Amino acid sequence: MSKKIIVVVLGAFFTVAATAGDVFTTLDADMNGAISKDEASAMPSLSEQWKELDADASGDLSAEEFAGYEKSAEEATMKDAPKASSAK
Repeated sequence: MSKKIIVVVLGAFFTVAATAGDVFTTLDADMNGAISKDEASAMPSLSEQWKELDADASGDLSAEEFAGYEKSAEEATMKDAPKASSAK
């Protein structure tokens, strides 16, 4: 039984990881390898941080710049997540 649970949990993890990796590709509607400000408007939280994320001020977000957004979003989520109780 525990093997089934592990398989389900791992499957869910890889599905989420693959979905997160596809966000950049999904936002890059014209498939030029960068996210424009217009493309970013589909994700308000991304647009709100545009100036900070567009490190080279090119007007587009590279995959590396977008990775910074994903990292900060992940850190914010972890910070707001409830702490696991150690009491049994």
